[in-house]
Amino acid sequence: MVFLKKTLQLITIFLLAPLALAAQVTLSGNAPSYAGEELVFFKYADYVTQTEEVVARCNVDEKGNFKCDLKVDEITYVFNHLGIYRIYLFVEPQKNYQLVLPEHEPKTEQQRLNPYFREVDLHVGIANMKPNDLNYLISTFDLQFNQHFDDIVKDAYSGNPTMPIDSLTAKMEGLFSPFNNPFFDSYRNYRYGLLSQIALMQQSRSISSNYFENKPILYNNPAYMELFNLLFDKYFLFFAHSDSGTSDIDRATNRRSYSQLKRTLAQDDVLANDTLLELVILKGLHDGFFDDRFSRGALLAILDSLYSQSLIPEHLLIAENIRSKVTRLLPGFVPAPFELYTIDEKLVKLNDFEGKYVYLNFCSTTSYTCLQEFPLLETIYEKYKKHLEIVTIAVDQEIGDLELFLGQTNYEWTFLHYGNKPDIVRDFDIRAFPTYFLIGPDRRLITSPAPSPKENFEQQFFNMLRSRGKL
Repeated sequence: MVFLKKTLQLITIFLLAPLALAAQVTLSGNAPSYAGEELVFFKYADYVTQTEEVVARCNVDEKGNFKCDLKVDEITYVFNHLGIYRIYLFVEPQKNYQLVLPEHEPKTEQQRLNPYFREVDLHVGIANMKPNDLNYLISTFDLQFNQHFDDIVKDAYSGNPTMPIDSLTAKMEGLFSPFNNPFFDSYRNYRYGLLSQIALMQQSRSISSNYFENKPILYNNPAYMELFNLLFDKYFLFFAHSDSGTSDIDRATNRRSYSQLKRTLAQDDVLANDTLLELVILKGLHDGFFDDRFSRGALLAILDSLYSQSLIPEHLLIAENIRSKVTRLLPGFVPAPFELYTIDEKLVKLNDFEGKYVYLNFCSTTSYTCLQEFPLLETIYEKYKKHLEIVTIAVDQEIGDLELFLGQTNYEWTFLHYGNKPDIVRDFDIRAFPTYFLIGPDRRLITSPAPSPKENFEQQFFNMLRSRGKL
């Protein structure tokens, strides 16, 4: 209930304040190799969870022309997943950008199905840029910065660092400091902080003091947030290195006490600022949810307490995104909703199966493991279809591939194609095929992930039905 009330407050804040100042930005261009494609541009809702939020969509016409409009109230990092590339740029309110997209290079089937495939980051070309344009400045700076970054990383891990960070910074400042752009000034400053952190790994505390103590928090500057996320990564564990720290952190989390956790972490002088302290706690909670050494229930209770007490809109948004991210696949919670098509163009929703158990699985008809398990799924379906619906979400590139497969096999349970909602793979954190989930009649997750048919799912499901008086 607390999250619901605060959500309404947060929506009101963001509707009444930022949108009143938001200005239109236009992204346009000509890219014939993308003819017929939809372009979808994103921003990060926040840089702690890195939740992607759609800011603009547009179609490329048959001649390759496109035009997308979006609204921003400040300089915003915007990106787009284009085949093997992840293009990005910084957009400023009331400006128009003529984009020069790379030649379309779709992912191969192997790359598309590989959850660990990393797209190539590319600062997208912009026609008619001037030397003082923000994108020109950052692109030129990053080009020089990245030339030295890998060498500094290798140097630092050699155990005998020799790279002259100060002289390198001074040399780059000689080139870029004459440009009067506050965003770019901060961007450079925190990039230098990243170099110092990599080169002087054992001096994280002094770097934290220099770059974060009593400094303004730049929530939407990617250089600031990258350094912040690096320095405060798994901070609860870092703080707990001492014996007293360990017991204090354990005591605060075990008691589900947000106030005690604040008092404990406030012992770090860098966190004397309550706003920075609260942001560090949010980062620690986010990281703790993915560490088995912490109770998720305890962390959720602390997150709810922080959410109910915080007065900072950015922190309320981060807290909401953390809660959404960590609970969407937890047993007892309702997973992300979806609407997907069958090969007969029938739109099917998860709620359509309310009242029955759902054995949800993600597969590809080109996956050998999936093909091996389909006959086992058929046996389970025939035995338990009174109580259980099997739903297979196929990630085949074209729905025609699924149609051909079903025409050859005649499997009778529900098959859906992910094509109209490809984000469903990310919503369910799919990292391998097949992956299974068991959802209850009330639409809440029972087992996440669930065992596969080869891992004795049938026996476990039978035992559960019997214990619940269904058999």
